Amino acid sequence: MRKILGTIGLVLSCIITRAQGVDRNKVMEYLQDQQYDEAIAYLQPAVNSQSPREMALLAYTYYQSGKLADAATTYEKVLQLDSNHIPALQYLASIRSQQELFPLALTLYQRITQLRPNSAQAWKQLSFTAFLAQQPDSGFTWLCKAYQLNPADPKVVSRLAEEWMDKKAYPQADSIVKAFLIKDSTQTSVLMTAAKTAYLVKDYRRTVSIGEKLQSLNIVSPNTFIYVIAAGYNLKKYTDCIHIYDYMLSGNAASENITYYAALAHTALRQYSESNELLQRCITMAKSSSLENYYNSTSVNYESMRQYKPALAALDTSWYLSHKPLRQYSMGRIYETVLKNDAAAMKYYKRYLQLYKPGSPDEDEIYRYLKDRMKVKPQPVLISVSQKDKQTAQQQP
Repeated sequence: MRKILGTIGLVLSCIITRAQGVDRNKVMEYLQDQQYDEAIAYLQPAVNSQSPREMALLAYTYYQSGKLADAATTYEKVLQLDSNHIPALQYLASIRSQQELFPLALTLYQRITQLRPNSAQAWKQLSFTAFLAQQPDSGFTWLCKAYQLNPADPKVVSRLAEEWMDKKAYPQADSIVKAFLIKDSTQTSVLMTAAKTAYLVKDYRRTVSIGEKLQSLNIVSPNTFIYVIAAGYNLKKYTDCIHIYDYMLSGNAASENITYYAALAHTALRQYSESNELLQRCITMAKSSSLENYYNSTSVNYESMRQYKPALAALDTSWYLSHKPLRQYSMGRIYETVLKNDAAAMKYYKRYLQLYKPGSPDEDEIYRYLKDRMKVKPQPVLISVSQKDKQTAQQQP
């Protein structure tokens, strides 16, 4: 901690020493104590508005206090005085990125790389910002430049490998992470990427080995361990697959795919009951609470297009997923009013009456109507809730 504070003090000392129009010791004390409002109140009348260094100090104080708009305005004034002021370019680019004004940030980072063409950090920032600005081709080119200047940066290595994987250049991606891990095998971000690249070049044993390393570091990442468990399954290490599942489960990270591979491992070991239990978990995880709403809305669309069989199929699936009684009524209504199949309609109406529970006014009205109707000879349905079905579908989340 003393070393960090000493470094901060040295940096602040360098910044403040350059600001000749202010009391160095006073500003140093304010900044070290994080009394930014006091520092701003002191600096505003004291700085020389024609001095880039003093204005940069004021802008820096704004930035540290979280007043990004004031900091940006002040840094722009600095750049009007000195267009090559690196700290102003750097901080203003950072502010524009935080404001998600990525094209503006990109222009600033490009200026920095022009001033410092051999700075790996500058190319890295330019590249990452290009990806955020939806300029992947430029981002990839600049990322390669950052890697060329500093192949020991774990973030650059991981991102470049991911980009090569997206391009289906798996050997290229794998060679990058392998070269890095020879020199430094402690960076978890690179290890997680290496688990993917090793699997994609079908080096399953190395994938499993990397997974063991990540477990020793207590890393729990479903997107990584899906490759590890798949590699173990390909190697027929079924017991190891189950252990991976248990490890991920203990970290509350046993995803659907990881659970599925564990189920397959149990099947391979002829542990069918255990496999079915995990498969049931997969089924549960695969079900979305909104899925039946999607099917119900689909049925409304099909009915509007007079495609009644697909509408009934969608309603049937919606019923299977949700067991909402109204789906039974909707199917009965289509059978009666459109397909003229009274027998089928009555079957669905009766099921609706059996399953009905007090709910919305619309459903209560339908229930009362059908209950009264079942006491007398069937007649054409007078209540059409097709429009209500549409309204219900539109209101679903």
